[in-house]
Amino acid sequence: MISVVLPCVNELRHGYLPQILENLSRQRGNPELIAVLSPSQDGTAQLIRQYPQVNLIEADCSNRAQRFNQGLQASHGEVVLLHHPATLLPSHGAIDLVDKATAAGALWGGFGHSFDHDHWLLRFTSWYSTAVRSRWSRILYFDHCLFARRDLLLRVGGVPDLDIFEDTALSQRLRSLAPPCILPATAVTSARRFRQRGIYQQALLNQGLKLLYHARLDPAWLNRLYEQRSQINVSYDDNG
Repeated sequence: MISVVLPCVNELRHGYLPQILENLSRQRGNPELIAVLSPSQDGTAQLIRQYPQVNLIEADCSNRAQRFNQGLQASHGEVVLLHHPATLLPSHGAIDLVDKATAAGALWGGFGHSFDHDHWLLRFTSWYSTAVRSRWSRILYFDHCLFARRDLLLRVGGVPDLDIFEDTALSQRLRSLAPPCILPATAVTSARRFRQRGIYQQALLNQGLKLLYHARLDPAWLNRLYEQRSQINVSYDDNG
């Protein structure tokens, strides 16, 4: 069985959750569906409860990594798919692809990447993410909807408890054990940050934050910069 873990916090404002829940409810393969919800005030819980096949876990988690780990601990599948909260899996056959890949020996991997907004820089970013970073650096971000054998995730300690770049840190742990499998299908992720801040501004910020992360600056401070005006994954008190 494959378990899908979906981390949520105030998701209705972004508009992706209804599509994600419909997509997951129609997937073949009867996956175990787990949504982990941090305290929210926008009706996210009520929407999820309309899907009885989804196991809703409400937990006081402070970041996405903690939500993923709550779902990982509650999961029962041999394989766990860590579902990005603003990404759509390929319709119907996504779980089948994961099942076939892991049955053939893949230990972890993810889908190809694309954005829901057409711009040359976003197309380049998706190409680079799929064709270069994931294959050569063996780093997969969560918007690839990373999957892995559950025992492997537990072996590496789950998702590192970081406010940002937790997917990079997890990939670094997993790649030391096996190369990732890139599935022959594409997940579509929201370009909401690029639309909100500006495509070139967001792209420059992303690259700058990567450099600062590898220079070992505090991830919580880096994420404050990333979340300015959005507070999508972590909410901060601007006075503290």
